Amino acid sequence: MTADLATLPSLEYLKNLAKELLRAARDGAPDGIATVRAVPRLAGLDDEALRAAVRLADAQHAIARQCGQPSWPKLVRAVEAAQTPERQAEALLHAIRERRDDVPRVMLGLSPRAAEHDAFTAAATGRPRRLAALLSEDPTRATARHQPDQWTPLIYAAASPLFAGDAAAAAGIVRCAEMLLDAGADPNESTMWDGGDVRSPIPALYWACVGNHVALARLLLERGADPNDGESVYHAAERDHRECLELLRAHGCNLSEPHATWGNTPLYFLAGWKEPAPMCATATRGMQWLLEHGADPDVPSGEQRETPLHKLVTSLRGRDVLAMFLDHGAAVDQEREDGRTAYVLAVRTGNAPAADLLRERGADVGRLRPVDALLGAAMAADEPRARAVLAAHPGLLATLTDEEHQMVALAAEEGRVDVVRVLRDLGFDLAWEGPWGGTPLHHAAWHGKPEMVRFLLELGAPVNVRDKTYGSSPLGWAAHGSKNSHAADDDYCAIVEMLIAAGADRETSFNRWGEPPENLGTRRVAAVLRRHGMG
Repeated sequence: MTADLATLPSLEYLKNLAKELLRAARDGAPDGIATVRAVPRLAGLDDEALRAAVRLADAQHAIARQCGQPSWPKLVRAVEAAQTPERQAEALLHAIRERRDDVPRVMLGLSPRAAEHDAFTAAATGRPRRLAALLSEDPTRATARHQPDQWTPLIYAAASPLFAGDAAAAAGIVRCAEMLLDAGADPNESTMWDGGDVRSPIPALYWACVGNHVALARLLLERGADPNDGESVYHAAERDHRECLELLRAHGCNLSEPHATWGNTPLYFLAGWKEPAPMCATATRGMQWLLEHGADPDVPSGEQRETPLHKLVTSLRGRDVLAMFLDHGAAVDQEREDGRTAYVLAVRTGNAPAADLLRERGADVGRLRPVDALLGAAMAADEPRARAVLAAHPGLLATLTDEEHQMVALAAEEGRVDVVRVLRDLGFDLAWEGPWGGTPLHHAAWHGKPEMVRFLLELGAPVNVRDKTYGSSPLGWAAHGSKNSHAADDDYCAIVEMLIAAGADRETSFNRWGEPPENLGTRRVAAVLRRHGMG
């Protein structure tokens, strides 16, 4: 580690580094043990005794010694003194862009000069006097773009979480937004979610609605922000932010219209959430609000022309949420593009509670075909019943479509080892990529299913294969999933270790945009990759 304290990203970085070092030492990683053994208290212990004795204070002490400081408190004081206002300002803006939970804590550590460093920080922290002075000097600052993600001051104001629980900051941020709009900022300003994809604009209104900053959302809408921006209603409903939803509706939001680019309705988007994901419950309440306020449950989405009811069934949602849709007028037998109904999909995916409810509500049970019975038996891990179907219909496996082969990936991402075993024994290919890309191992890795990853590796699933959508191996998917799927670092670290032990290489883990896995994952996952020479 460098001893140039001014080059360190932040004190928060050092704190996380110490936590990673503690985990590495306790896990028995040779480099972790060697690093903490430099602490005098631990110097005379053997490896096993050191693993049992090491504490966070020891890891912090070791980090301090690496940085040329005799203790952690002295390192903290030295780092704080070395951080320039410019670097502190950049740390704040970076934390806001990354939607980090510690933004308020970062803010507390800033000097007054850093909080008012430029138009971006002034807008984000709600400093209208400072912003007024900056705009008076140079009015073009109202629409300037900040590197590296081209965010404007208005977007920083909309995305700032500093309004929450702080009335003065909230009022200041709204006032800053008013000043920016008066100075020529566009209420529909956006930045790209995927910097290389012009189809992925994320507007300022999205950030206000996601953060539930109602006053700012109201201001943007009153100044001309588009309520049908293809993002705000989707994510306000996803988080069940009722006041923002009411504002969007009052300003003309169409609750049923498919996204202009992605082709999905808000209801369909929310229907993709699966239990027990933490967001699933709030998304369900958001769907309830949409239905109660007139969203049409039968508007189809995507090339398959699926309705939310189709999606709920294949997402393995239960009776209550399906009943909510049926009670609001969802057609029980509406067909997808391929002619399949929600009942047929429920049988095919092994969703027995959904199939029972749909049958009770009058679904046409005569639509089932032999392939539906085969898949339903396999997804229920009922191998004898599945083999009985195959015996009655020789050659059935050869007729399976890409989507039907994708059942292995579906079971893998849900961690259903018994189902994957049956599918493999029936002849399903563990290297198959469905229409959305990724082998079963890719999907298990992204969803953080270590037992499934272990099982697939034992079965010989390919490790260094690039998926056809993102161009990355299961290792890259695991890294990306650690930051985007759910907060379970232990599972993702274990998956990365397993994949590397199974021969995963670095080259195939880069995605088609050239991003390495350590840039896609959490700090802990990146640390595991680095320990193995993967970053």
